Parts: sequence; C-alpha cells; structure tokens
Amino acid sequence: MPNTDGISSFEDLLANIVLRVFVWVVSATTCFGNIFVICMRSYIRSENKLHAMCIISLCCADGLMGVYLFMIGAYDLKFRGEYNRHAQAWMDSVQCQVIGSLAMLSTEVSVLLLTYLTLEKYICIVYPFRYLTPGCRRTVSILLSIWFIGFIIAFLPLVFKGLFRNFYGTNGVCFPLHSEQPETTGAQVYSIVIFLGGCLI
Repeated sequence: MPNTDGISSFEDLLANIVLRVFVWVVSATTCFGNIFVICMRSYIRSENKLHAMCIISLCCADGLMGVYLFMIGAYDLKFRGEYNRHAQAWMDSVQCQVIGSLAMLSTEVSVLLLTYLTLEKYICIVYPFRYLTPGCRRTVSILLSIWFIGFIIAFLPLVFKGLFRNFYGTNGVCFPLHSEQPETTGAQVYSIVIFLGGCLI
C-alpha cells in the first residue's frame, strides 16, 4: 500500500481508465489540430506573415505535447498488466528521459511564445502609432531565442546528470515537475524555479 501514486499502479503505467482513454484522445486531437493549423497557415495568404510565423512556431511546440502523450499511451499498452516488472527500468531508460525532455520543451516554449505574442499585441494596441512592431529579422531572432532557451531548460538535466541525476524519471509518465520527491536539492530548486517562473509569466 498504496496501490497507486495517482497515475501508475502495480499493473499499469496509467492506472485509471479515464487517463488511458484521454491520453489517446488528447494526443490525437493535439497532433491533428496543430498539423491542420500549420498547413492552413502555410497555404492561406495572411495579412500578417510575422504573426502567422509565430502561430506556426506555437503549433510546433504544442504538437510536441501530442507526441509526448502518444508515447506515454504506447508504453502504457506495452506494459499493460505487468508494469511493476518494468517500472524501474522504464523510469531509468533513455526513452523516458527523451520524452520527458519533449514535454518540458513543449511547455516552456509554449509559455514563452504566448508571453511574447501577448506583449506584442499589447504594444500594438497601447502604442499604435509608434511603429514598435518588430520586423522580420527581429521576429525570427526572437523565435529562435525562445526555442534555444526552451532547449536549454529541457535538456540541461540530461547534460548535468551528476547534479540532476534521474530528473525525468521520478514517476512513470516522465514528467519532471514533481519536487516533493527530488533526486537532489539542485533538481528540487530547478523544478520550483521553472514551475513558479511559468506561473508568474
């Protein structure tokens, strides 16, 4: 006892039938919806190409979450009925580390992109005649910077294993923001900073 941590049980990676169903529903909806928006934005002429570029970038970030959920659903099927035999090996595996990094990359880039889009629209509305709207070069630079920051945040725990240890393997779904059972103090501080930073943004 307890038989489950709220997500996984002795038998299954996803203990609840609701989680099992919705991981596939949400992953399919997320992947299809974002691919559809990317295709539509790419082929439909838009008045604001720079805004369309930002939306496509946001769809790519959100699409990564769909890939993450799809992988969790696939491994849930693989371990169905005998998860306890594979749990530790799964949480220590490279696959868990990679999909955990994808989830972190998706969330951080999405938050940063939404913050940038909000600030851009705010400036356009509040200062409509000051020509503060960024040009093509600046927009591309900002988008690349956001993705670069996202990659650093997501993959830093994989590079510095000595400091973070098994940062993405503290639970069966490989999602890292579980500071109540940290591998190290550094990992706990990192989780708290990222979580509170995301909430503040």
